[in-house]
Amino acid sequence: MAPPGQEDYVFAYRDSSHPACLLDAFRAFYLDGLFTDIALQAASGVLLHCHRAVLAACSSYFRAMFTADMKEKSKNQIRLPELSHAVLEALVNYAYTSQIQITKRNVQSLLQAADLLQFVSVKRACERFLIRHLDADNCLGMHAFAEHHNCLELEKESRRMLLWQFEEVWKQEEFLDVSKEKLAFILSRENLNVWKEEAAVGAVVRWVAHNVEERIEDICELLSCIKLDLDNVYLRSALSLQKKCRLNDSKIRSLVYSALKPSPKGLSKRPTATMCVVGGYYWHPLSEVHVWDPLTNAWLQGAEMPDHTRESYGVTSLGPDIYVTGGYRTESIEALDTVWIYNSERDEWAEGCPMLDARYYHCAVSLSGCIYALGGYRKGAPVQEAEFYDPLKKKWVPIANMIKGT
Repeated sequence: MAPPGQEDYVFAYRDSSHPACLLDAFRAFYLDGLFTDIALQAASGVLLHCHRAVLAACSSYFRAMFTADMKEKSKNQIRLPELSHAVLEALVNYAYTSQIQITKRNVQSLLQAADLLQFVSVKRACERFLIRHLDADNCLGMHAFAEHHNCLELEKESRRMLLWQFEEVWKQEEFLDVSKEKLAFILSRENLNVWKEEAAVGAVVRWVAHNVEERIEDICELLSCIKLDLDNVYLRSALSLQKKCRLNDSKIRSLVYSALKPSPKGLSKRPTATMCVVGGYYWHPLSEVHVWDPLTNAWLQGAEMPDHTRESYGVTSLGPDIYVTGGYRTESIEALDTVWIYNSERDEWAEGCPMLDARYYHCAVSLSGCIYALGGYRKGAPVQEAEFYDPLKKKWVPIANMIKGT
């Protein structure tokens, strides 16, 4: 006992290894079939003998099943015929080890199962895996998959990808099977990235031609989503190239002419193309941005470029953004890896992700939704390194060196 007026000495002990040891013990019980009180049966019929407490701790699906007034509460065996044995076993192993192997082959099945059984962390990991592997070939299918399984981040990123890479997406076989509602949604987006409006028209023509008997009635509605003056000659030519859309049918001709009615000039949903002149050199580096507006045939002053004490940078555009990459400091000829991005719609600058290699006098180009930085100079000598920037993943990726530095 401590003397009167003094508290007992307290030693607060915490074993940081205890959670891992406890999980390891449950894992051993599972492998040895000890103290198990529930069996899960997948489509193959093979039983997995588990512990209710472990399953309920990892899955709100099982927690509700074992605690609510459901018939499964008193059962010793739960059938899950919609799941394969491999996927169910992978989730059970995760419950006992906190580890799971996600591959391109199993990721969609795992996500579906994790969504059904409410293994939230596994579903989130599968979603991140799919986002990392998004491209123009799969983004349309991934968008539908994300909507079906309520994967908000995957839906957002796949939507960005299919809108950004639309000129590649509409040429895919998968595009032919999208619903009219989905196609109308895509065409009506303000951030649909098409170099020319003919690409959007071509997408509609290809989609209609795939099943002209059922889809020709939709052509007027879909073309109206583009909300631009459509060229009569171009559209008739595009349709005539599709064997199933020959304009010798009076019904088709009537629908096309209806779609070709010019829309009011003010309804154009995409901004008019402009020309920008960024920086330059006149006795010293310039920071001005000049924008030519074709509607008024006038030059406008844009927001000045930050970090203007540099020159010999690369400039290229991607959508409404203009990328200014690299260059060197005027006073020191120090090669730079910095990137500045000018948004022509908002007239503002933002600093971008730096390049992997500093360079100046290099070539900057945009291709298939990415920015490429090729060759250039560093420390007065030509370099062979090349890289590209993926705006969706916000990172630079190295590619094969050039054969000769430039």
